[in-house]
Amino acid sequence: MSREHSLLSYVDTPILVGDPEGCAAYANPAFEECFQVEGESIVGRSLAEIFEGGGREAVLRAVAEVCEYGESVRFRMRESGVGYAASASPIQAGGESVGVVILLKEEVEGVERLIALHREIQDPLDELGAALEVLLEQTGGRRGEQYRTLVDDALHALGRLRKWSEQVNAVLCGAPAPQTATEEIDPAALLRSLARRVEGDAHARGTTVEVVSASSLPRMRADAAQLEAVLVRLLRDRFEGDLAPARLQLSARIQGEGDVRAALLSIIERFPDGSNPEGFSPPALAKEVLASCGGSIHVHTEPPIGRATVVRLPVC
Repeated sequence: MSREHSLLSYVDTPILVGDPEGCAAYANPAFEECFQVEGESIVGRSLAEIFEGGGREAVLRAVAEVCEYGESVRFRMRESGVGYAASASPIQAGGESVGVVILLKEEVEGVERLIALHREIQDPLDELGAALEVLLEQTGGRRGEQYRTLVDDALHALGRLRKWSEQVNAVLCGAPAPQTATEEIDPAALLRSLARRVEGDAHARGTTVEVVSASSLPRMRADAAQLEAVLVRLLRDRFEGDLAPARLQLSARIQGEGDVRAALLSIIERFPDGSNPEGFSPPALAKEVLASCGGSIHVHTEPPIGRATVVRLPVC
């Protein structure tokens, strides 16, 4: 590749081009400056000889993946004490791969520190999980009604924390956020779980919680941890204002037939003395999570009867 005629020569980011045999074919001036090499001197050398230690392994692994799958790969590496957020992309001609181009962007110090912090929090997360499991057994296991809900809530929260931690790490490492893992969920079982989890909040505000549903319903498909977290937050919000409902009814039913069937989960609030509830708008996060699994949320107020928040999700 002629340096004089290559647009890559004018790019300030270090760029290295490799041929199909895994040898260097071109290095732009920014690469020469950052890595203190002469471009002509490395042409024809194996990519394994240009980098050292973990950087060499990261580059060779990325190049191998690009050659095998024909898709771009993002990775991180360190060379001479400097961190780089890198990408390796195929060079194609005539529908065939004829090489690979590696772009190396110097890492921002703050991002490296965040990645290190992510690694550091994994041990305390594991310790918390182990402690909660022991606590659950020492307080009577799942038969101990007094402690079961509290520990189960903590384990649910820990699971969500792990999920968000993994997604943050994926973004920091330059990879796409992990795809949402969907599961089949029984709407009736979900409502019973929600009722148990907000039982303490409801009792403190003098609210009666009632579940109205068949014992089992056709299953929905959604991310169980995200969906339950959103619905628990919606319910607990009902007890944080000045006016708490006197009665909270959770109901589930199936609407429609065939491919257009959907599960309707309703949170129906009955207020004392027929009071008219103030306006309520579902949080943006709730709308986002529900939309990600093909669902929606709507609020209907019918004074003096009360207020209904309806979540609609497609069934399997």
